[in-house]
Amino acid sequence: MDGADWEYLNALAAAGKAPNWSRLSKEGYGATLESFVPILSPLVWTTQATGVGPDVHRVLDFQEVDRETGVLVPVSGASRKVPAVWSIASHLGRRVGVVRFWATHPAEKVKGFFLSDRIDPGTSRAPSPGVAFPAGLDEAVKQILERDGRVPIEDLQEYLNLPEREIRTGLASRADEPNLVSALAKLVASTRVTHRLARELYDRERPDFLAVYYQGTDEVGHLFAPYAPPKLACTDAADYERFRRVPEVYFAMFDALLGQWMRRANEDKATLVLTSDHGFRWGADRSCGKASAEGATAAFWHRLEGVFLAWGEGVPALRAKRRATAFDVAPTLLALMDLPPDRRMRGSVIPLRPSLSAKVAEDLFPKVAVETVAATAIDREQANEYARKLLALGYLSGADAAAQGVPAKASAGLTKGAWNNLGVYLRFTAHDDGAAREAWEESLALDPRYASPLLNIATLEKDRGRFPEAGRWLLKAIAAGQHDAERTVARWAGEFERRRPGAGLALLAGAHKAYAENEAFARQYALLLARSRRCREGKEVIEPLEGSNQSDTLNVAAVIEACLDRPDRVRLLLQRSLELNPNQPQVRAAIAALPR
Repeated sequence: MDGADWEYLNALAAAGKAPNWSRLSKEGYGATLESFVPILSPLVWTTQATGVGPDVHRVLDFQEVDRETGVLVPVSGASRKVPAVWSIASHLGRRVGVVRFWATHPAEKVKGFFLSDRIDPGTSRAPSPGVAFPAGLDEAVKQILERDGRVPIEDLQEYLNLPEREIRTGLASRADEPNLVSALAKLVASTRVTHRLARELYDRERPDFLAVYYQGTDEVGHLFAPYAPPKLACTDAADYERFRRVPEVYFAMFDALLGQWMRRANEDKATLVLTSDHGFRWGADRSCGKASAEGATAAFWHRLEGVFLAWGEGVPALRAKRRATAFDVAPTLLALMDLPPDRRMRGSVIPLRPSLSAKVAEDLFPKVAVETVAATAIDREQANEYARKLLALGYLSGADAAAQGVPAKASAGLTKGAWNNLGVYLRFTAHDDGAAREAWEESLALDPRYASPLLNIATLEKDRGRFPEAGRWLLKAIAAGQHDAERTVARWAGEFERRRPGAGLALLAGAHKAYAENEAFARQYALLLARSRRCREGKEVIEPLEGSNQSDTLNVAAVIEACLDRPDRVRLLLQRSLELNPNQPQVRAAIAALPR
């Protein structure tokens, strides 16, 4: 369940809106599943499936470079360098089924059945070759897509407070002009198709192990968490009324699907295991300043604490949740099948049953041959559709989406984004700063104006206390389009100044020199000069802006005039500030306190 969050689901259960989840959490073994940085779905899910980090399994981005065309395409099984638990289980004689997991195209030839993640209910196009094994499943996939891949308007009306004509208009929008109505229809259809495929194949094949991936539980957050009750101050009131029901209705539908898996687990004396790659911010920790579906801030809505929940015969209820990690999932699944882990798997078996323990680890990875079915290369329009979806969810920037279809540079098979993500993992999870720096430099060798690795190197230098170097890298990141540059510079300048007096002034001086037209940088620089009792220098910086139409700038100019003991000028500037923004009680108080 991508993005499933304990706090939100438990709140729905407490309100009587998720009865199956309520029963699972009361009767099952629950643990907080710690993810890792960067909290990106392909990386974390592949770690859960393999037991190793992205530095080993090498799924490091949402996209990869197609070897034949050189363009960016959805990440696939070609990126993964080690076998997953289903491959190991199949190799060791277990029947397995896999439905729509990340980075699994083309479908693997396993003892059982396999459906890759390239099944797309959002398109009228027939499934491309390579999505299914055995080959006979292609027709079943096509039939289910036709039957469940379109959501009737009357079903959408349960989610939306919109007249039917507006729903129809939203559904009729062009693919390159997405809207929340069409996005909702696609994520509901995706959930239904995934569930129908998994349920019918499980009932028919009865595998020893079934892995099913639901993406809608994360998509609904990125698209609709800003509209969930209670209303955020920054959410438009009309939009809030239109979309406020979506999350609860979606999860009520999903809870019913969980009930079907519970019945099957009970009938077959199986263990039902639910995991998520991360949690999600649904409550007071939502932010008005960081959009849930924009490239620079989408990941902010993820929480490191995800879900692990096991339920079934022999699994005792655990009242107090324990903690586990994403690395523990693969060894635990193998233990449930009485199979050994690979020696390189980092995690431990989660003790969800008293008798459950790991078998002696073996050197399995080299012995398991992963063979895939034949597949055609993804065409440019399919790649563009995927890029538009990533853009809508905030996992791809507008600039990167615009570059879709252009031959991409790669190094050792990795994109610039993959190298950047590897650096983040190496620094914050593996705690190897040197290797992280090397990865970021590889990313910049592919694109010297890529803001994210520039900022990451700046942060590394800042944390080392190398403030001049950090400032230079930060200014490079800003030149490359770093998001929220003004607030970043202000925050860093304050930190620099606390740790080494004068370092913050130097950073602001550099920002002001590089961007003389930037009023925020000038304002921050002048204010810190005044606080350092360098009032005349501050005056030189702010004086050209005393005709500004920004009240914050006039307030800083007034501070500097007060520093120079010019109360008449202070009064004039503050009065002009109030004319621009009357809602400033502190400014009114300051004027009242001035000598007459």
